[in-house]
Amino acid sequence: MAKKRKTNKTKTSIEECTLQMQVHIHKLGLSSVEAYRNWCSQHNFSRGLEKNSRQLRKEVSLASAIIASEIMANEKKTRNLKAVIPKIYNGELNSEKVRNNTAREIAHAFQRSQSKKQLLQLLFYIEDNSDLLEEAVYVKGIEAIAHKSNNWIRPLQTWRAKSHNRSRQFSELLCHLFVSYDVPDFMHRAWLTENETHHNWYIHIGIGQNIRTAPDIPVQLTKKMAHHFLNAPKQYSVDEAIRWGQVHALGGDKRLVDALRGTQLIEDYPNDDFWLSVIRFFIANPMLDVYHVHPIIDYIWNQKFQNQQVFVGRGVIEEIDPPQPNFTMKGRTPDTLLRQVNEWHQELGRETRGGELQWSRSDIGEFNYRVGSKEKRNLKYWYIRELLSTKELVAEGRAMKHCVSTYAKSCYAGHKSIWTLESEEDENGRNKMLTIEVSHPEKLIRQVRGKRNRLPTLQEKYLLELWVAKENLKIAGYVQFERG
Repeated sequence: MAKKRKTNKTKTSIEECTLQMQVHIHKLGLSSVEAYRNWCSQHNFSRGLEKNSRQLRKEVSLASAIIASEIMANEKKTRNLKAVIPKIYNGELNSEKVRNNTAREIAHAFQRSQSKKQLLQLLFYIEDNSDLLEEAVYVKGIEAIAHKSNNWIRPLQTWRAKSHNRSRQFSELLCHLFVSYDVPDFMHRAWLTENETHHNWYIHIGIGQNIRTAPDIPVQLTKKMAHHFLNAPKQYSVDEAIRWGQVHALGGDKRLVDALRGTQLIEDYPNDDFWLSVIRFFIANPMLDVYHVHPIIDYIWNQKFQNQQVFVGRGVIEEIDPPQPNFTMKGRTPDTLLRQVNEWHQELGRETRGGELQWSRSDIGEFNYRVGSKEKRNLKYWYIRELLSTKELVAEGRAMKHCVSTYAKSCYAGHKSIWTLESEEDENGRNKMLTIEVSHPEKLIRQVRGKRNRLPTLQEKYLLELWVAKENLKIAGYVQFERG
């Protein structure tokens, strides 16, 4: 038995190394092992496939530099924004007639903007005095800044970029125009979103006011919560920072806040008093593995707030009240709550009443991958495919013992898509390994879970990264994987 376990471990190790190298080849922008070997020869790297992490990092670093150089050279050839911007402003060019990404975003900005003259002035000045228009991502932020030109506290013409880093240039521009007092780093990125409420909070804090008195603040923050809000990590969104402030003021930690990211608690404020009681429950039970936080919140949301859907005909839904609208956290223990969550998952795995919904495929492609060979008797296939009906979601939930069937309405509306990762060896049929939630239109992977909500393994992570690279997806920063 010991020898067999050793053999299996070696086989898994070979599979993981093969997948890791395939991910590495994708990162370099190459299509095959032979192309990779040729690339290594051209750039004085070893042609071997067994390399340590330091060697792999050096190769990725060089490839990134080459790609960046090519992009910059191409940008200079294809864009002359000082000539293009006036034509867009005057209506001579629209988003369909420009090839450059930045120019296309500028065209969209002028179509949306209610402050076109201010936007024109700002774009000209930024083009002359910074590198911000080298990246299309900053155009929405510039549009929002122009829209708030009445709130500028200093003349635009006195601003000069002090850094070559574009993110810092953008922060410096915001601080120059809106800030007399310190604003937390995470709030600078709020201007890259279309959330005008968050822009107003930024301006409010920038002139020395307290976040507690910000316009349209959806929750009541204590002084301690407001203090912790200002110290949230820079990678957090504004909504996540609110929960950071609340959790830390109540005695929680970063582990819990990270577990809350991606759940219903982010951006859901009308029932904040109740959700604070849920947060207090987690804080009062620190030995409860945070891995259970997301399933518990899904269960509570479903029981207390989510109207239930009863299919009374094909494609015809009747909504009824939530099962437990008076649900509270009083008297609940981790053991009883986890038992209720598990029972709910089992119930979701049973056949639904009535008909079902079906929906068309998203614009994301499916994924097939082969490892090993028939000759070595280690051939294995991996598949990632989209689930396209209530029936398929129910089957997935039943097999994986989780609540994915609750996503039918979101999939039908096009807000999300649900995918399954399956493996196949020999002729024993496919085995379900992971369920994957993708949020649209940003193509962001928000959840990845195995059977009974286990975390994905490193091998499964490699496969996901191959699919992500192939389909130009993103994985949310809060998605967790098993540690190697």
